[in-house]
Amino acid sequence: MNIVTFTKRVPVTQEEELRITGDGEAVDLSKLPYKVNDWDNYAVEEAVRIVEKTGGSVTAVAVGDAESDEVLRRAIAMGAKDGFLVEMAQAVQDPFARAALIANFIKNEKVPFDVIFTGVQSEDDQFGSVGGILAALLKLPYSSMVIGIDKVEPDHMVIRRELEGGLQERVRISLPCVLSIQSGINEPRYVSIMGIRKASKVERKVFQGNAYEEGAGAMIEAVKWVYPPRKEGAMMLSGELEDVCKNLVGILKEKGVYQ
Repeated sequence: MNIVTFTKRVPVTQEEELRITGDGEAVDLSKLPYKVNDWDNYAVEEAVRIVEKTGGSVTAVAVGDAESDEVLRRAIAMGAKDGFLVEMAQAVQDPFARAALIANFIKNEKVPFDVIFTGVQSEDDQFGSVGGILAALLKLPYSSMVIGIDKVEPDHMVIRRELEGGLQERVRISLPCVLSIQSGINEPRYVSIMGIRKASKVERKVFQGNAYEEGAGAMIEAVKWVYPPRKEGAMMLSGELEDVCKNLVGILKEKGVYQ
């Protein structure tokens, strides 16, 4: 089983205050730390687990600048055999352009695969659509929100998908295919600094992204970045507990929350 899994280097924004530059032209990410996209971490782990059971190889692919080699080294430390960097001078944020670029790369370089894994979405752009667009461009069956892979056969997989309302769907999907892996499907293994250093000795191949841009024009344009409007502060109720409870019930009735 040959699995290609895509991994992305993303800024860590959860605890940072982002600053919009110019007249809403861009967001300054220059001082932020970076890490592997959380969903991609699960995708790499699942790919490695499958290959450990069935044989084959995992090829990790990153689309980004030279610094994206960092996530390739991590994927190799987790168990991927090869790491391919499609180096881009500028970030490709549009999901259509990104998927077309990836499809061209796979076709032109004749990258062998039985399955392609992507994360459900990326932490920075959060479009959650690259996997589906890629499958359409490659004319392959596709499944999203994959939370379990129950069976792997030479010509198909049996997988579980997460649906709304806590439901799950069990699906038989033919190979080759594209799957978008959901977080929580597994517990990604710990990767030590020494492991990443050892992985750095494994040769990673670098491809120039401009060679795969034919038909990869952007279909979504970021017009302007803006801060969300400030919300009013919380109302603090003070006094004795009984009085506070009465005031709270009165407010809930006034708001129509409690009858």
